[in-house]
Amino acid sequence: MGSRAEDAGILAAMASHLPPGEQRRLHLASTAALATNVFIVFSGGLVRVTGSGLGCPTWPRCDENFVPTPGGAHAGWQTAIEFGNRLLTFVVLAAALWLVWELRRHRDAHPRALRRTAWILPVGVLAQAVMGGITVLLGLTPWTVAMHFLLSMVLIAAAVVVFDWVRRPADATVPGAGVRWATTALAVVGGVVLVLGTLVTGAGPHAGDPDTPRLAADIRLLALAHADAVWLFVGLAVALVAVTWNGPARLRAATRALLALQLLQGSIGYLQYATGVPAALVAVHILGAALVWTATVFTWVRARPLPTTAPPAPAAGRPAAVEQATGEPTS
Repeated sequence: MGSRAEDAGILAAMASHLPPGEQRRLHLASTAALATNVFIVFSGGLVRVTGSGLGCPTWPRCDENFVPTPGGAHAGWQTAIEFGNRLLTFVVLAAALWLVWELRRHRDAHPRALRRTAWILPVGVLAQAVMGGITVLLGLTPWTVAMHFLLSMVLIAAAVVVFDWVRRPADATVPGAGVRWATTALAVVGGVVLVLGTLVTGAGPHAGDPDTPRLAADIRLLALAHADAVWLFVGLAVALVAVTWNGPARLRAATRALLALQLLQGSIGYLQYATGVPAALVAVHILGAALVWTATVFTWVRARPLPTTAPPAPAAGRPAAVEQATGEPTS
């Protein structure tokens, strides 16, 4: 039995030598899973800033019908936005199930941890649908809205991990333990930034419906705490860019992309605060939060080796593709 790093290399080599068509489908499935999870965060933001959160005031049906009908308490376009966001859930679920299916078809080419991580997506999408229903039934209380958003961040994290693992080159290198600890600290601070951001939103003007009560807290203090956490987050990213300047190329690209997105997101945040929190900027800021978190998880996962639970097969049974990839004989 080889070392953990050797086993990971074998699995990566096997995955990279899937037939081109099979590998392309797997890559497309992982892309669809990640893209749909990010997009539904943006569509949820549109629901909030347009005041459409109760456009369908019942769940799982809309105004007691499975398909919305004219004449509800909200404008027709608000109902359409809310119902459209609900329908998008089925697209996200389909993408997640497609990814699980593709990984199941090639289970010997990928570690078990990868398949288990992929299962987080369909299970999480179903949980997210229920959480959305609870949010509606409770009248968009700030706490349920925050949990609804944060659950999406968990799903994005799982999608990023799978996306990166299925594309991991056989010769990919990872940094030392110090950098790995730094990326963990980065992810933790990024999570704190997200939580504080949901509290700012909960106390802010865009509740998803005009009659929704807001969080009983001083929005200025919450905004200052959020901004302080953001600056710590940016500082960690700057440090990581510096220490990985000549490090592994994939990690280097992730840290630089993260820093660029942080600076753009921070600029949008300060601009919306200075201009009275206009709805359009809030929607863009919500999308930016999802993209910054995506880049954060990419930074974290690229600092780590591919997990393994056991060698995929005895050395004598390794396929010819692995022999070609590793340069080692299979007998």
